[in-house]
Amino acid sequence: MRRGPASMLRGDRWIPWSFVAFFVVVLVANGGMIVAAFSSWPGLDTTSAYQRGLAYNRMLATAAEQEELGWTVAFAFTQQGPFRGIVQIDLADRFGSRLRHADVRAHFVRPTSEGSDLRVDLAHQSGGRYQAEVELPLEGQWDVRIAASSNGQIYRLSERIFLRP
Repeated sequence: MRRGPASMLRGDRWIPWSFVAFFVVVLVANGGMIVAAFSSWPGLDTTSAYQRGLAYNRMLATAAEQEELGWTVAFAFTQQGPFRGIVQIDLADRFGSRLRHADVRAHFVRPTSEGSDLRVDLAHQSGGRYQAEVELPLEGQWDVRIAASSNGQIYRLSERIFLRP
């Protein structure tokens, strides 16, 4: 039995509605993703971004001064447990002499959330080695900002670590 054009139209009416349904599903999914993105944003923002931008030349000059110091700095972090580890710094001046009388501080900053920062003073062990045991409140990525000062000279170092569960 042969179908006529009128019967084909009745049976194929769902095809345009399937296209409409497809785009409705895509729009609903995109809307859900937008809502999830805005509701999960941690709100991290740089305080005084304009002033920090103006200080860029000063930061470049400080980096050049630090390079002129010629210090050799070796950084190590050894995880000792789920939230614990040992941070270690070896310091030497431009001539290879170990720096034994430096003040060394580590600032642990969580790049993805606020309120978990930790500051630690590193104790001199032997030679130019400084270390401290730290207990961090969360696992994951941490930025470790080291500031070492000796004889009025300051050396800054930034490293990223990953604390495993």
